[in-house]
Amino acid sequence: MNTLALSIIRTYVPIVVGALASWLLVTFAFELEADVQAHLIIALTGLLQAVYYAAVRALETRYPGLGVLLGAAKSPDTYSKGDDSPVVNAEPAVELADDVELPALDAPGPDHRA
Repeated sequence: MNTLALSIIRTYVPIVVGALASWLLVTFAFELEADVQAHLIIALTGLLQAVYYAAVRALETRYPGLGVLLGAAKSPDTYSKGDDSPVVNAEPAVELADDVELPALDAPGPDHRA
């Protein structure tokens, strides 16, 4: 399966889990008016999907098999391992002179002078 398909699956599974969990929780745990119930389900859906995704991702770093809880055990290669990130050259592209004087921040620029 390609990286795009994996990332889509692993994004939408927590959305479905959060929506289903919030609907079950609000519908069966509380006696509320229909409009209040709907607003609470919407609010809880976002919260529960964020918590679910973060928890599974954190556990997956220690126990890779738990990735199946996100819909696919294999994570996309773009973020599967922290040590495989590309090396970025920290050297500046241009040498900066130490004696460069910057204008005062309170002085208007050339385009804003009267």
